[in-house]
Amino acid sequence: MIKYFINKEIDSKVNQWTIEFLIFTAGFKAIKVNELKPDVNFYYGNDNSEIEIVKEAMIINYQKNISEKLNIDTQNLFKKNKIDFDIINSTRLFLNDEIHDNLAISDFDIHNRLKFNSSFQNKNRIGSTPIVNYYVILLTKCIESKLNLKPFPLYPKKYKSVIILSHDVDEPLRYAIIKDFKSRFSNLESTNKIKYCWLSLRKKLRSIILKGEDTYLNFEQIIKEEMKYGFNSTFFFTSKSKFNKKSDFDYDNSYDVSWDEFQNIFTLINKEGFEVGLHSSYNSRLELSNFISEKNRLEKYAKRKILGNRQHFWNLGPQTKNTLKMHQEAGLKYDSSIAFNDSTGFRNNVALPYYPFNNKDNTPIKTLQIPNFIMDTNLISTNTINEENILEKAIHLIENLEKSKGVASLNWHVRMAYPNDPKLAIYGNKYIAILKHLSSKKDIWVTNFENYYKWYCERENSIEALK
Repeated sequence: MIKYFINKEIDSKVNQWTIEFLIFTAGFKAIKVNELKPDVNFYYGNDNSEIEIVKEAMIINYQKNISEKLNIDTQNLFKKNKIDFDIINSTRLFLNDEIHDNLAISDFDIHNRLKFNSSFQNKNRIGSTPIVNYYVILLTKCIESKLNLKPFPLYPKKYKSVIILSHDVDEPLRYAIIKDFKSRFSNLESTNKIKYCWLSLRKKLRSIILKGEDTYLNFEQIIKEEMKYGFNSTFFFTSKSKFNKKSDFDYDNSYDVSWDEFQNIFTLINKEGFEVGLHSSYNSRLELSNFISEKNRLEKYAKRKILGNRQHFWNLGPQTKNTLKMHQEAGLKYDSSIAFNDSTGFRNNVALPYYPFNNKDNTPIKTLQIPNFIMDTNLISTNTINEENILEKAIHLIENLEKSKGVASLNWHVRMAYPNDPKLAIYGNKYIAILKHLSSKKDIWVTNFENYYKWYCERENSIEALK
């Protein structure tokens, strides 16, 4: 157990949240005390008279204007055996995304996603480095040495890092838009009926030319490939299509989870120990009731409890924390929606799970945020010149995750995760190559969100039970 004390002048809920994240992630139980006594073993502040009382404790000196002094040199962090910078403020700036507080609207795209070129990560060339992980590694080492405490392991068995396999289920049926045309047409507002007719005509002509071949429905092949190596993954399904009221016709998906095609798929996923998650609709962030109804509907047709979510288009809205709070209120246990869309890497320079802090009501949001670091379309672009470098780039990112003892998700869309379609074959071939590479990494636990979340809860309960 680690008793921590924060100097009154800097004591705040967000600093408590940051300290408890660091200590818990390092593998120890954190207890805040409000009275400074010699048995306090973790102190944050810079009052010399207070430091004298707890001089045998771990001392973290508070620094103002920390954004100008962020320690982002990982090689230096690896070599350190003491904490001589403000690790608390540094962690908070990354984890709470305060490094981006002063950006303009133009720094975000039309889907409310931070443009990588505008990011702190890009400007400092640290997009592929989970800096916060190195802070945790340093803190763990210092606590073991200074306080002579043994940490609870981050991962089960002898695993040193975790990669979570996941698949956004976007348009898994090539011709979903022309199915049930008459009934769907009548549901649309007049402004979208012309769009629908045009899109349907194009798809109908394509189905005639290609003789109706549907090369996007890759669930069985994906499951077979992953099971070959003892892996499993999470499939994020949309349960509200573009034909529902209040949907976004331009951005939401066309399929319906009630269709017969998906019943066998859900049965297979459940039977083989894979997971179904919610891919919440584009406009879900506008109302809490959207998350509740979409989650309930998916549970009905998938015939299982839905634990987690990923926002369609990573669209968390301009008020990100409001959307994350709705995840909690809807009963979602985890989310994986904070990521770069136009680049690989770590959106908040962290490859560890955390409960986001809501500055509005000054409390943590109790839906676990699990980062994503690779997506098919930001690893591979149509302008890629040297395709051989694609796998090298993925391996480099995986190595960075290993070095930092991290956990993060890899997101590969269903239609792209197996080389059935000639135009998308490059994506499918590279995904299979990544799976093969991961099979040689015995220190990496390759699993789905559900399995990892269960472990996280077991670890949380075990640390909480420590004396």
